[in-house]
Amino acid sequence: MKSLKKKLVPFLFLITLLVGSLSAGFGGNFTTASGSASGGANNDSWTMFHGDLTHSGYTASNGPFTNQTIWSYPTGPILSSPSVANGIVYVGLNDGKILALNASNGAVLWSYQTGGAVYSTPAVVDNVIYFGSWDNSVYALNALTGALLWSHKTGSYVQSSPAVVDGVVYVASYDANVSALDAASGNLLWSFPTGSCAVGSSAAVVNGIVYVGDNGGKVWALDASTGAPIWRFTAGDTIYSSPAVVNGKVYIGADLVTDGTVYALNAATGAKLWSFSTGNFWVYSTPAVANGVVYVGTYNHLTSSTDGMLYALDASTGKMLWSYPAGTEVYASPIVGNNVVYAGGGDSNFYALNAATGAKLWSYQLDGPNVWSSAAIVNDVLYVCSEKGTLYAFSSSNSTITPAPTSAPTPTSITQANSTVSAITDNGKTVNLTLSGNITSTQMSNVTIAIHNATTTGLFFTVTGENGTQGFSSISIPKSLVPPETTPLIFVDGLSAQNQGYTQDVDNYYVWYTTHFSTHQIKIIFTSTTPSLTPGGTNGQTNWPEVVYGMGVATVIVVIVVGGIYLVINGKRGKN
Repeated sequence: MKSLKKKLVPFLFLITLLVGSLSAGFGGNFTTASGSASGGANNDSWTMFHGDLTHSGYTASNGPFTNQTIWSYPTGPILSSPSVANGIVYVGLNDGKILALNASNGAVLWSYQTGGAVYSTPAVVDNVIYFGSWDNSVYALNALTGALLWSHKTGSYVQSSPAVVDGVVYVASYDANVSALDAASGNLLWSFPTGSCAVGSSAAVVNGIVYVGDNGGKVWALDASTGAPIWRFTAGDTIYSSPAVVNGKVYIGADLVTDGTVYALNAATGAKLWSFSTGNFWVYSTPAVANGVVYVGTYNHLTSSTDGMLYALDASTGKMLWSYPAGTEVYASPIVGNNVVYAGGGDSNFYALNAATGAKLWSYQLDGPNVWSSAAIVNDVLYVCSEKGTLYAFSSSNSTITPAPTSAPTPTSITQANSTVSAITDNGKTVNLTLSGNITSTQMSNVTIAIHNATTTGLFFTVTGENGTQGFSSISIPKSLVPPETTPLIFVDGLSAQNQGYTQDVDNYYVWYTTHFSTHQIKIIFTSTTPSLTPGGTNGQTNWPEVVYGMGVATVIVVIVVGGIYLVINGKRGKN
């Protein structure tokens, strides 16, 4: 028998390699939620509210250093925060939908309709998406297809964002309960009643303990296995903030009738370590914790829309390090990407601040009116939602992401001229190009036409517009200026324009594109060979021929392995 085992070892090892290869090929992007005591989301995923199970709101990944958008997707009003995993952005809408979009270009992959508003931020674990709805339900969907796996009824609205770890979904609801559900079936494992107050706070789960606040001003620590209370701390009259648990401390905001407070509590005992009074500024947002600093947004409940602050506090002492007057309420929970703080304000402005000094690096006016959603950063791309209903993707011009163009209807009447612009060719000649759309010739500068070779020609220029606005332009380009039988492709700051297209007649190309402003470098390249925008040309979609081929190869290997095992076993029997 020992001899048989020895002969089987190589085959079993080969099977192990085969399984590992298949997992890498088909499931290598599967995401498992994690949350260390020190906090911090992975660079390549943002799997739940505020990044991970600790709710630290921190990632070592760089966010964008400019306010350049690479794509935006308009939809219905959004209060949910986005989650990003496996190249897909997930977000809930006020109309009850949950959307899945391609993270590279904003194309909708699928949507699922619930019976109530989805304010809950989705949690994505092992290719399943979990979220709550105001139809009194918690849902689990297949993250790749949107197919319903299960739903669980609660006693009231679910605004809380789920935390998922070790096969358990932890979520709170407005029936004043914190619940633990089996992640595979949705069956209730335990439920803890906090009292008469609703729970909109989202639970953090660290080291086998569930931390959550309730609308009655209490902070709870519960045993993750049983739901039994470990400690309770009364922080104020109400708590809308969710806890961030980092390095053995619980950071959370709470409100009294008169003022707001940020607390640091001992995670093991609930003892108060320090508190910071924000005065008339109530704390709705969840603190972000990074590099020994706590960042939190506030709003003046006496003046509301005219006043709000972002604070940076020493995580050990609560001492204020700096404050930034946003000029409006800051409901959104800030996040930190490396050394930059990102947060939205009530005036629809989104801010990027130096994490060490609070100095503003850039801002961007979303389509308003407010920003309730907390942002997400994955692979150096920042994803932000506006309350009005647009999901934006920001990236610096040196980002490695290359979004593929999505199909868009060709604008009507694109040949109707409203201005012309002068372009200088390689030989110094001036050519007038006809424009239509809301981008005028005065917004374009340094317009040149360069002939690279017999098959490639480029039109290059700088375009500038008011920050926060969107421009559309169609340019009439004579075919005499470009090589015959070529195709135009438009790039904005080196990235393929997300919305672009062209038509043509006997004499001209009519090339159109859209862009979000401020200042961008535009290239329109005419070439006889259109470059592939995405490696493999799949644009993030499943390459079924490769899948079938891979499965065929795998089947052959399995047959060989099984045949080898069969021969070994029969050989052993023959010797017996």
